Amino acid sequence: MNTLSAKVLAADPSVGNGKRALFISGDDKDAKAIVSGILSKIGFAPIDLGTLAAGGRLQQFNWPLNSQNFIKL
Repeated sequence: MNTLSAKVLAADPSVGNGKRALFISGDDKDAKAIVSGILSKIGFAPIDLGTLAAGGRLQQFNWPLNSQNFIKL
């Protein structure tokens, strides 16, 4: 949830016919499943980017996914 500003996160995660995407990365498959479930329950669309080494880097400051507000249809 660190790729979006607090203002965007506070807004309704449902946008039109879609849901605001939040990215997750991690090396523990079970933990990612739990986090994905929580994000889904609160209205977001979790997107699994894989391991911390691969997906985590994409979410860091000045990398492609930081501050991008994607909507999953």
